[in-house]
Amino acid sequence: MSFPRAARSGEFPNPPRRGTRLLLLAVGVTVAVVAAFLVVWLPGRLDCGGADLTRRGDECLGVTDGSPAFLPTGDDELADRFREVQELIKAENDRVAEQGDAYVKVGLLATLTPDDTGPQAPRRVLHALEGAYTAQMRANQTRQLGDPAPQIQLHLANVGSRHEQWEPAVDRLVSMADDAEPLVAVVGLSISTDQSKAAAERLADHGIPVVASSASADGLNSATVPGLIRVTASNTDFVTALRQYVRDHEELNEAVLVYDENEPDLHVATLTEAFRALMADELGTNPAQPFQGTTVDRDAPAALFDAAVRNICQAAADMVLFAGRTGDLHAFVESLHSRACRDEPMALLFVETGPVVSVEEEARLAENNITIVQASAMDPAWARGFGPDADAPPGFRGFFEQYDTHITYVEDVPAALADGYAVANHDAMATAIRAVRVSHAQDPQSPMTSARVEDALFLLHLSNAVEAASGTLHFTTDRQGDPGGKPVPIIETPPGPTRPELYTTPVP
Repeated sequence: MSFPRAARSGEFPNPPRRGTRLLLLAVGVTVAVVAAFLVVWLPGRLDCGGADLTRRGDECLGVTDGSPAFLPTGDDELADRFREVQELIKAENDRVAEQGDAYVKVGLLATLTPDDTGPQAPRRVLHALEGAYTAQMRANQTRQLGDPAPQIQLHLANVGSRHEQWEPAVDRLVSMADDAEPLVAVVGLSISTDQSKAAAERLADHGIPVVASSASADGLNSATVPGLIRVTASNTDFVTALRQYVRDHEELNEAVLVYDENEPDLHVATLTEAFRALMADELGTNPAQPFQGTTVDRDAPAALFDAAVRNICQAAADMVLFAGRTGDLHAFVESLHSRACRDEPMALLFVETGPVVSVEEEARLAENNITIVQASAMDPAWARGFGPDADAPPGFRGFFEQYDTHITYVEDVPAALADGYAVANHDAMATAIRAVRVSHAQDPQSPMTSARVEDALFLLHLSNAVEAASGTLHFTTDRQGDPGGKPVPIIETPPGPTRPELYTTPVP
């Protein structure tokens, strides 16, 4: 169709007719209404980089392939590292999509916009991203996790700083299971709360298996959520390791339980019950000391410990069983430094994925007769050397070397690995990938699906056990998705004269 020269040049020799004026007015009103709708409804999406994300408060929620970046608050240098690792993930995802071979997607469900007051510290979240990316690179560009087919894309699903805003991310992950290159598994699930369990249940309702990295609450496995397994020990396993330590030390006899009574925190609730059940002899009739934790509830007031510490001294206890989170542990230790019974030795028993006390604090702890005894998923000695004294699992060296190769901006690799979150998320990703590869080997001609991956999870034992960084892990129905063969190091701060005996979870 051709137009008169005047019309094409924007010139009108005659004024528009009345009908045309009405049409233009209607179009103008429509545009104004749409613009107003966009201003009210879409600012979060626009502020989140134009991606398919939802903004709630100051957080962008949903799923990305590495861009735009999810960032922590309050630390520009750390934010640069978040950007850098997500750029690496994006580049590998693009390479996988462009190379023409078959591939599948795995989602990392985590608190990807952390702050310093939440249950996941920003630096730990950064290390979680690095660990998952390292597993992706090992899977796609080496044969260390089996034959490199199908290739793996890693997608990042942000559930908010306290895991409480999980719906947008989980809904998007569910929709991705129907993609031409489907989402076949989700990893991460880093904290044990009712919200975490609800997210896993929603994924299970749609047949998507989950491999948790550091959620250790008892019962947060396939016994309650079909298709949910984890690479960390359960709280019962952790406390069993601590009980072994206590029974090996004759000077430890009298315990007091200090526990966070906030709800809904499955981690501290099940840790409290594990302490009560497994260390009943040491607790005797000593009254438990509750406190209000601060890291899961955004509006919680500061935890108060003075009264509890006074009661601990009155009970003449030589150890405290602390069922709480790391942020509250530090406040409690501060109170112990000022206790009236500082002349008497005090062991503080605790559970966490990696070490929680710096070397710089050792002198002050020793001065005030405090020893922190921590059951951990990771021993920093593994990253400082691979000799027999380190007791590093067989799979740790391969992970360490690949992390060092691909996370090029990290200068001190042992320090970056010490908190255990790179290891935990690498291992969750490696476990999901091994299930993908085992299923693919059984029937390479059929499309890969989440149902196939879920079926393969409980084949990961014996010759198919996962040689993970944190141990050679066996997954059987007998342990309901909790790993067998998982080492549980005991870390003493300050360290004792000999290394504590290493506990390993049973292999049925």
